[in-house]
Amino acid sequence: MELQHDTAIILSHHINPDRTLDAETKKRTDRGINLLIQGVASTLTVAGGRAQNLIPCTHALAMKNYAVSQGVHARAVMMEEHSLDTVGQALFTKRSVVVPRNWEKLVVVSHDYHLFRVKRIFDFVYGKDFDIVYESVGNDCADLGILTSQQRSLEAFLNTFKGVESGRDDDILVRLYEAHPLYNGMLRR
Repeated sequence: MELQHDTAIILSHHINPDRTLDAETKKRTDRGINLLIQGVASTLTVAGGRAQNLIPCTHALAMKNYAVSQGVHARAVMMEEHSLDTVGQALFTKRSVVVPRNWEKLVVVSHDYHLFRVKRIFDFVYGKDFDIVYESVGNDCADLGILTSQQRSLEAFLNTFKGVESGRDDDILVRLYEAHPLYNGMLRR
């Protein structure tokens, strides 16, 4: 990967109760840090809200704290702290980080078992106006159960957003809040 990208979007998995990164999130963050060091990406965007209610910080904050502890300057790390899943990570990174900065070239970092679904979701949410490449982090435990779960999640995504046009942020946001079980009812808050 030679071209400079505006940011490497790192998708969270889980964080531990002590606010440290779980093994998968740590591997993803380490890959993003390496992309930054190698000059492949100019910044990092860490993505993840409070998807685990018992942990009093967002995934993004835990990821940023880890990146800074590894020597990354805090100003080089953007945070998306509202998402509860991959669809939210795509939509909220686009709306709150990427579009306001007029960025177009992105690297999205996740585990290899997750990337086929990530690619479908990000390509749908971002539409055709962005140059997105996908960076795979190896997986130590990709078994049939994980792959089956990913396929079911992809089917649920496709059903939830059926009829919504790719790249249409407002329409995607409304559908997310109306029909997605993790976000349903949030529009009225």
